[in-house]
Amino acid sequence: MSTTQPLRSSESAGDLAIVGRSPALVHAVALADRFASTALPILLIGATGTGKELFARRIHALSGRPGPLVPVNCAAFPRDMVESLLFGHSRGAFTGAVRDSAGFIESAHGGTLYLDELSSLPPEAQGKLLRVLESKDVYRLGETKPRRVDFRLVASSQEDLLTRMQEGTFRLDLFQRAAGVRIDLTPLRERVEDIVLLAEHFADRSGWALTPDGSAVLVTYTWPGNVRELQAVVERARVLSPDRAIGATSVAEAIGLGTPASSGNAERLSSTGQGDHARLVEMCVAQGCDARRIAAAFGWGLSTVYRRLRAAGVSLRQLRDSQSFSAILKKEKESLPPSHLPTIVTP
Repeated sequence: MSTTQPLRSSESAGDLAIVGRSPALVHAVALADRFASTALPILLIGATGTGKELFARRIHALSGRPGPLVPVNCAAFPRDMVESLLFGHSRGAFTGAVRDSAGFIESAHGGTLYLDELSSLPPEAQGKLLRVLESKDVYRLGETKPRRVDFRLVASSQEDLLTRMQEGTFRLDLFQRAAGVRIDLTPLRERVEDIVLLAEHFADRSGWALTPDGSAVLVTYTWPGNVRELQAVVERARVLSPDRAIGATSVAEAIGLGTPASSGNAERLSSTGQGDHARLVEMCVAQGCDARRIAAAFGWGLSTVYRRLRAAGVSLRQLRDSQSFSAILKKEKESLPPSHLPTIVTP
């Protein structure tokens, strides 16, 4: 298991930006900010790559708590060390315990304990965690005297815990204690309006820019890896681009380089070849995303145009929307006010 290092709230404001404008994201950020300064535990539910740890870091930074944020991946615990790592142990508590050791809970004293993948916590540890949350006392393994702890819990899970509770593998009382406030993070495929904004953000940080046809390719993909995958695609596309402008061909190739061969998205992007897919998008953009103009320019029938678009998974409506949005975004970015915690979330 990799070493878990506490994060202090002194990290730069730019590291805490949550980028988007979709109603779902605006709502999630508003909830996180509103409850950040309270003592209520917060439960983040969202698929991998949707930004759960970023939300946890933002909540901690806005909490006003002077202690550290201690991020812990429950899925990475060796099963026989869960209780020692969480609650700590005294010297001689078990074979190999050669010195006293504080657990992650004690390390978060005065700050925030972030338990990622809470659903992976073994049932025997769930009961002990519940007692700590209720009593604010932690017992190290091998000790009978409690240690008082003051921490705020933020937890997350990729799955809704209802299924685990119905299966009897997750405690209802722990869920009720951990979900003082529940915040659902929507997959990127359901907030298409955020895709270009995020990609522009990732590109801008390195002094690069997306071309209109490059942005158009991005909105034709369903992003199973969510924001994390989008960031990786932009980084690969930068390497593939001949200059500081990231175009459709580079974006299509960058998506293909990170997509499993069995993925429907990979098949869609390569159905006519990655380069052909990019050229089809460029063609649509050049003709104003108008099917009749595309047909006239290339001597195709309308049925051929629509057949090629369906085969490549290209939506003219999405392309038109991405073009309009790129123009709006360019103007809005110039007028965004500075903020201590910059969140590019526009109404």
